[in-house]
Amino acid sequence: MYKEYLQKLENLKGKELKGSKRIDLGLVDDLKKDVQNAKSKVESAERIHKAADKDNTKVNKLNSEWIDLKAKAKKQVKALYDLVKFGKDHIKEAKAELSKSKKNADKVEQGLKDLGLDKKVISSEISEIQTLEKKLKSLDFAFLDDLPF
Repeated sequence: MYKEYLQKLENLKGKELKGSKRIDLGLVDDLKKDVQNAKSKVESAERIHKAADKDNTKVNKLNSEWIDLKAKAKKQVKALYDLVKFGKDHIKEAKAELSKSKKNADKVEQGLKDLGLDKKVISSEISEIQTLEKKLKSLDFAFLDDLPF
C-alpha cells in the first residue's frame, strides 16, 4: 500500500494539485525518518523508564530495610543503656559492700593486733578485697565512648 501511495505521489510530482498546493516528495522521506527517530527515542525512553522503575523498587526496599534497622538499633541502644545503668548500680552497691568489708577488716585487724594475734587469719579476706577493688576499677564502661551514637 505504501508503494502504491509513493507511486501516485511520483506521478503527481511537479503537477498542480487541487487548491494549487504542491507536495514535495522529499518531505515524505523526511517524515518517515522523523517518525523512525521518534520511535527510537520512545523505545529508549521506555527502557530507561523500566530501569528507573526497577531501581526505584530496589531503593524502596533498601529504605524499608534501613528504617527497620534504625528501629532495631534504637531498641538495642535503649537496652544497652538500661543494662549499663543496671551495671553501674551494681558497681555502686559492690563498692559500698567492699567499703563496708574493708572497714570491718580494719576493725578485725586492729582487734587482732590489740590481742597480740597475727592478722594472717584474715589475710585471704584482705587480699580478696584488694582484688575485687581492682576489678571494680576496670569496670568503667569506656567502650560506650566507641559507640556511634
